[in-house]
Amino acid sequence: MDKEQAREELDRIHAIIKDGIADTMDIYGVNRSIGQLYATLYLSDDPMNLNELRDELGMSKGSMSIGVRKLLDENIIHRVYRKGERKDLYEAEQDFFQFFTSFFTRRWERERDVNMAAIKEAIPYYKALIENEKVPEEIRAEASFTLDKIHSSLAYYEFLDMLVTQFRTGNLAKELVEKYKDANK
Repeated sequence: MDKEQAREELDRIHAIIKDGIADTMDIYGVNRSIGQLYATLYLSDDPMNLNELRDELGMSKGSMSIGVRKLLDENIIHRVYRKGERKDLYEAEQDFFQFFTSFFTRRWERERDVNMAAIKEAIPYYKALIENEKVPEEIRAEASFTLDKIHSSLAYYEFLDMLVTQFRTGNLAKELVEKYKDANK
């Protein structure tokens, strides 16, 4: 196999991994093209600039810029400095445990924030219905039943807070990784 054939084979194999990473990220709500962007940086030996990424992926510079911003916000790619380089360079988070922690804790926090905002907004309305004697008993009973359900769901959001804290401090993740390593010796 000559060098050109070997390069083509390596690129074909890289494409399999890139597609797998992009498909996985798509499962969790990240646009597939942004997943391709992360995968390209992950497989790259060196940091890449936007032009290199655009050439590699065939994306527009605008789409590339939006994708890079999203991945930076997710803290799963990082801006790096190289002396003499004028363009911003980016590299992917190589530690999948860190990737997992950054990626999922942000989603868990978002879930908590969205639902807690809705709960805080809705509770006074439920209470007003329940306390208003002019409201038919059937409606008051349903409002009371629903309010009880909502109050019982608050334990879940407390759990999410605890989970995020444990992952961010590294305690839970480290403990689980150690258990995994011990079990697979």
